[in-house]
Amino acid sequence: MSSHFFKHYFRPEVTPLVLIIAGALSGAVYVSAHQARAPDVVWDHKTNDRPWKDVKEGDQVKFWHTQENPQYTQRFKRERW
Repeated sequence: MSSHFFKHYFRPEVTPLVLIIAGALSGAVYVSAHQARAPDVVWDHKTNDRPWKDVKEGDQVKFWHTQENPQYTQRFKRERW
């Protein structure tokens, strides 16, 4: 049954297109989720209108750091949304 499906409906020239679209979508979801947790994003204006003040010294808030020996001691973790 499955060989019949692939024989009639599967086109090999569509495979790169599907892989590129899937890779782009997964990258977009990853970057969006990462940026939604950033310290400068405000989700709740009533209880925590300045979340960037909760960032302690030594927290890594950058998306990508290029130093081999970073001075960050921990990653930023959002406790309240």
